[in-house]
Amino acid sequence: MVRAGIKSHQKELQAVPLSCIPSFIRTLLNEKQIKVSNLEDIKMSMPATYGLKKGQEIGSFFDIILNNKNGEPIGFLALQFSKTDCVNFSNDEMNQILKLKFFIEENLEKMVSKK
Repeated sequence: MVRAGIKSHQKELQAVPLSCIPSFIRTLLNEKQIKVSNLEDIKMSMPATYGLKKGQEIGSFFDIILNNKNGEPIGFLALQFSKTDCVNFSNDEMNQILKLKFFIEENLEKMVSKK
């Protein structure tokens, strides 16, 4: 979901092979989250991710791993901002993000168990 005036990139991102963004995936799996206040900070360390997000006009982002009930990673929640310095969340905001993460994980498990 995007705000009015912001272009959605969901369709083109759904099938990005993980092998195209290895540094990003490795870091996300190791750290369980990635917080980037300024996209330019990852230009050298994660060039593929930088190029992908730069093409979407992302200035800052916060990504956090989603896990199944066994603790295995199954995806990630991405909060992306067109401006820089938008990921310095207050404790309350971070708690809300974590609630959203747990809500998504719980409901994905319910969907899988119904099949």
